[in-house]
Amino acid sequence: MTSGGAGILSGIPAGRAEAEAALDGIVMPQTIRTERMILEPFAMHHLSGFAEFFGDAASTRFIGGPADRSGTLDRMARFSGLWRLYGIGCYALTDERGRLHGYAGLWFPHDWPAPEIAYGLLPGSRGEGRALEAVRAVKSIAEAVGIGALISTIAPDNVGSQRVATAVGATRGERVTLNGDAADIWHHAMSPAAADRDAVVMLDSNVMPLRIRSERLTLVQWRPDHFAPFAALVSDADSMRYLGGPNSLFHATRGFIQRAGMWHLRGYGMYALEHEGRFVGSVGLWHPLNWPCAEIGYTLMPEARGQGFAAEAVAAVREVAAEQGLADLVSFIDPDNAASQAVARRVGAVPDGTTQIAGRTFGAWRHQPEAATGRPRIHELEPAL
Repeated sequence: MTSGGAGILSGIPAGRAEAEAALDGIVMPQTIRTERMILEPFAMHHLSGFAEFFGDAASTRFIGGPADRSGTLDRMARFSGLWRLYGIGCYALTDERGRLHGYAGLWFPHDWPAPEIAYGLLPGSRGEGRALEAVRAVKSIAEAVGIGALISTIAPDNVGSQRVATAVGATRGERVTLNGDAADIWHHAMSPAAADRDAVVMLDSNVMPLRIRSERLTLVQWRPDHFAPFAALVSDADSMRYLGGPNSLFHATRGFIQRAGMWHLRGYGMYALEHEGRFVGSVGLWHPLNWPCAEIGYTLMPEARGQGFAAEAVAAVREVAAEQGLADLVSFIDPDNAASQAVARRVGAVPDGTTQIAGRTFGAWRHQPEAATGRPRIHELEPAL
């Protein structure tokens, strides 16, 4: 692990590992019905409604500020990613007519000491008791499946959320600093019930397979144990030189959860890349909302470079994607990133002009499965569920 990785992990709160271990085997149900609402998985058709919420300065005052549509998709992916990693997560709040009211559920990034009940309502749905109704439902189900401890992190001047927390029996605890902002930790009184752990975890991707095995590598879904080496990778200045710079713990944990969540929202995403059971990087299809199209992205741990892993993994993704009808794929590469350009050439990609993404210029390298040489041997596929 790089020295940057060791530093970033030092910011994980004490007791977080024990809280994560306590979630082992726990799965929240995919759908919860209350008197007026349906709590259901996030989906792409919710994007416009959530863009209204996350684009509103007042609504996001205590959760990082407003975001555009691209940022909204990122946040939806983070909420969805927890389902794949831990079997818990946030729900979209809808009603029988399909109207979106907001979100509620469990949120548990690596810079949080314990899972928290998170919630937010669209402006037109406030003042109707819906936040309290949703929080009570989430807390009740969490108790039923055996979750023993929950918190809510609430800004000192967020009076509305304090009222909801008090109404469900939470008590104000210690004041902490989270991402530079003061927050009070509210502790929920839990009444554990008999756990029903036969529910099915939400895995409904239907485009790319969940697992690919090539000659030397295995491309797998993200697991909690991938976070430490992933954090080492994205906090390493050299590894992130062309990818926006090294990540803090705040950004690393959210990027990690987001990668898992994109699989749910889009049916494809970035894989964790393993060699002989060891995490060596990430490869797959990357498609934020402000990207012109899906691209094949890849990055390797420093110690895994120079062995042909990137080319082997990219070729595997390219071939399988083409079989799924995703044949028109590119990789967007910084003009100064000679190593990534070499990988693209090795798998048969060709330069195809430049494009502007988030204010930066990237070279577009277009993949050509039919013309590529050295086609990979795919040993195993695990289809989407």
